[in-house]
Amino acid sequence: MKQKLLSIALVAAGALAASSPFWAEPTQAASAYSASTNAPDPARQIQDWARLFRTGNVPALARAVVPESRWDQLVAAYELQKLHPLSERDRAQYAEKISRLTAPDAVEQLMVEIEPKLEEARPQAPGALMMGMGALQLAATSPESELTDEQRQALQNAIPGIQDWANRTDFLDSTTMRQALGLITEAARRARLDNLDEIRGLPLEAALDRASTMLAAAKQATRLYGLDLDQIADSLTVDVLEMHGESARVRTTIVLFDAPVSFEHDLELVEGRWYGKEAARHLREASRFSVEG
Repeated sequence: MKQKLLSIALVAAGALAASSPFWAEPTQAASAYSASTNAPDPARQIQDWARLFRTGNVPALARAVVPESRWDQLVAAYELQKLHPLSERDRAQYAEKISRLTAPDAVEQLMVEIEPKLEEARPQAPGALMMGMGALQLAATSPESELTDEQRQALQNAIPGIQDWANRTDFLDSTTMRQALGLITEAARRARLDNLDEIRGLPLEAALDRASTMLAAAKQATRLYGLDLDQIADSLTVDVLEMHGESARVRTTIVLFDAPVSFEHDLELVEGRWYGKEAARHLREASRFSVEG
């Protein structure tokens, strides 16, 4: 259990830098280049995304991170599924699942399930932590790992801080778990997620707005375990290394547990917005599929 929680937390933190250049400060080089060409400034775009994440505006963020044509397709598909009537079975299944978060005694019921797992995991925690850190060390030093040299160096920089954080954070503490669940369940109630017909009747952006409350609660919950996603995001900077027509290369750096961790990303322009190469490929494939379909 502790190793799983550690992995989830590290994925959340690492995603800020490794998955995509999400938060950034616009650089003079990028601004000067974009001013002299038709290409938009990738740093300025990313900074806008950062602002939306920090304010917790999920609808605006969702709309900003997909091409306009793709957003229109998502809205159309969302409205189309409303044409299929809900059955009583659909409503009952949804009510059963969502009540695990929205019921007045949701935290108590969840703790009844989780507490035995925490107790079972506690004796194994030291060994699991040792194995987890060993795996990180191996990934950071072995040339046979799937990481690039740059990624291995970034991981080496972060390991001391990660180890210190893991050693001083009790991921299996019942009180902390109860507090985290309290934040999530209270957010689910405030978001009014218990009425499937009501949610289904909302426009897509209004439905996504319910997720803004959940995002804020998730950030609070991770802070209980010593991981401040907003603070990590605040530390992130980006250097635009190259810009050529519809391609660019940037270096992102975050401070993770007092250590700078940097990654480089190749970006491509799709409908006037910058995306990582894999994301750009998927977006183009989805666009072709929609046209052919």
